[in-house]
This record gives sequence, structure tokens and C-alpha cells, in this order.
Amino acid sequence: MNPQHFYSHGKLLLCGEYAVLDGATGFALPCRKGQDLNVEVVKQAGSGVLKWKSLDAKGKEWFSAVFQLPHMIVLDSTDGTVATRLVRLLINAKALNPQFLQEAQDIQVTTRLEFGLDEGLGSSSTLVNNLAKWAGINPYALHFSAFKGSGYDIAVANEGKPLLYTMNGTDPKIEVVEWKRNFTDKLYFVHLNKKQDSHEQIASYKHRIANTQVAQISRISRLISVNEDYFEFCLLLELAENEISLVLGMPTIKQRLFSDFHGTVKSLGAWGGDYVLATGTDTVDYFTAKGYDRIISYKDMIAE
Repeated sequence: MNPQHFYSHGKLLLCGEYAVLDGATGFALPCRKGQDLNVEVVKQAGSGVLKWKSLDAKGKEWFSAVFQLPHMIVLDSTDGTVATRLVRLLINAKALNPQFLQEAQDIQVTTRLEFGLDEGLGSSSTLVNNLAKWAGINPYALHFSAFKGSGYDIAVANEGKPLLYTMNGTDPKIEVVEWKRNFTDKLYFVHLNKKQDSHEQIASYKHRIANTQVAQISRISRLISVNEDYFEFCLLLELAENEISLVLGMPTIKQRLFSDFHGTVKSLGAWGGDYVLATGTDTVDYFTAKGYDRIISYKDMIAE
């Protein structure tokens, strides 16, 4: 059997964080960088061993494990917690496709991230989507069998294009859109030097958003997807940020950390870590002076 290769894009949620869990329509963008998954059958009639190796963006191994097929018994691993999460995903994939990993083959799987593990760009969602492609199953069914997130990140991983996402179980509403604007040279993604655990944030979110706020966030997402004016775009980002601030009972990230910044700062995903979107002309100088050294331009971050 020839080696199999699967690839999925990373993601950033521009509008709809938290609210998308309650049915709001979110607007998301695909990252240039993602994750590869390569599968090679090294022995057709083997002892039924799956060898797993995960590489980071520099090609350095950060996790490895050996599993006994077909029951996914962990024979060896460098990290028991990661191995347990992976076993759960593989077992759930087998439940969705009983023929998956059923034969007594010796298999080598190698994954490689193109972004850092601490960047929050979708190390889990890109893995889930790649696994689903390999297993020939619905990626949303696999996602919801293991996680409580909305699944928007699976949609971006799968489509690799800007999209509007509305949660609806294993059959979400996905609207791919064209989003090429003449103001993207003013958009920068700034990492806050802190990794936010999105699974913990989702678990602590208590579905406290009103129907009127769900509708408002959905309207803003749709307006962002069609708006072509830079100043209106910034205003829409600020409106979305303020809505979520009210929902969470938390100050916005700009109020908390960047009140003297002459531009818009929009949280992306779970509040308090990973990336924010900043708009303006002096963005790089401002955030560099504040001690933030991961500042990525739109063209270098977002797939086109």
C-alpha cells in the first residue's frame, strides 16, 4: 500500500467566540499553516502495531507512542496524558468505522505541525480532521465524540477557506465566503505570550448568552463577511468584542492591557491568551515596545 498523506489548515475565529456554542453564527479564517498526517503500512501481515510519532514545526519529536491493534493498548509512550487522548480519538474513530485499523498490519504514523504548540491555531482540530479523513468518517462526529467545542475549527480545517459557521450537531451549517479586502495590510495578529486552554474555557462557559445577543453576534459575523470598508470593519470588531464582554462579565482585552493603543484590538477564541487581532498603522512598534514579539501580518498568517 502506498503511503497516505492528509493535511488540514489551522484556524482563527474572528467573530463569535463563546456565542457560537449557543448557536450564533461565527466568522472564521484559515491559517496558512496547519498539520500533516502521514500513514505508511510497513508490514502487511504484521503483529498489529501502530507506531506514532509527532513532530513540531522545527521537525523535533515532541511525542511518540506504540499501540497494540486492534484494541489500542498503549505499549509505550513518552506522555501518558497525550497517549490517553489519542487512544480515545482512535477508539471513537473505530466506533464510527469498525473497519478502521482492523487488520493485523504494522503501521507508522507521523504528524507534523507547521505552527507552535503554544499558538492556539488548532493542533487538536487539525489532528481530528486528518484522522477523520484517514478513517473515512464524518469529522464532526469524531470531534463531538471527544470534545465540547462548537466544531467551527473542524470546518476551517476541512474547507481551508473563510467561512460562516453555525453549530448544528454533526451537520453544521457552513457558508464558504470570498474575503479579500484592500485593508488587510493594516491587520496584525499578536500573540499574548500565553497559551489559553480552549477546552477548559469551554467547560467553564455556562451558556449565559441571551437570544438577542446570539442574534446580534450572528448579524455582526455576516456583516464582517460582506463589509469592504476598513473603518466599518474596525467598528464591527469592537461591537463584537463589547457584546462578549457583557456576556462574560469581563473587561475587553484592550481595556485590560492596551487602553492607550490607537486602534482596535479584538480577542480571537478563548479570552486571555493566544492571539488577538490588532488594526492600525503603528501596530508593530506599539506591541514590540510592550514586550510582544510574535506579531504576524495578515498575509503571513491567513491562507488565500
